Amino acid sequence: MSEPVIQVGGAADIVHISNGDTVVRIPVRLRRRSGKRRLRQTKVHCAELAPDLTALQAALARGYRWRDMMDAGEVASMKDIAEAENIDRSYVARMINMTLLAPELIEAILDDTVPDWTLDDVAIAPPDRWDEQLAKFAKLKPALSRPN
Repeated sequence: MSEPVIQVGGAADIVHISNGDTVVRIPVRLRRRSGKRRLRQTKVHCAELAPDLTALQAALARGYRWRDMMDAGEVASMKDIAEAENIDRSYVARMINMTLLAPELIEAILDDTVPDWTLDDVAIAPPDRWDEQLAKFAKLKPALSRPN
């Protein structure tokens, strides 16, 4: 059996994530001349969300679904999700940012006890540390604090 041949399928794509990290994606094709194994691009299917969800709850659900798709290897990057959903890459990044929120913040969003927060407040560049997130959002909702 012959060795697989890796061919570069295009130019490298450099993505700067809102937390300061950089992801370099190089499209490749793996071909095996005598075998049947092939890599194929998968389609992303968007599940319908319940109509009674708030904007923050829907964004959180999308973020977790998209992060799980990347973790499972269904899609290679946020760019692939954005192209399949016909939306902006920065929107996908903001929704995935929501999966990095402190558990208390996620619980508050799911319980809908934060009606005054906007998606911009929560999804754009949240602090990396949970205690910093709680301090930031305690200003928006003073009742939210982590016990010492």
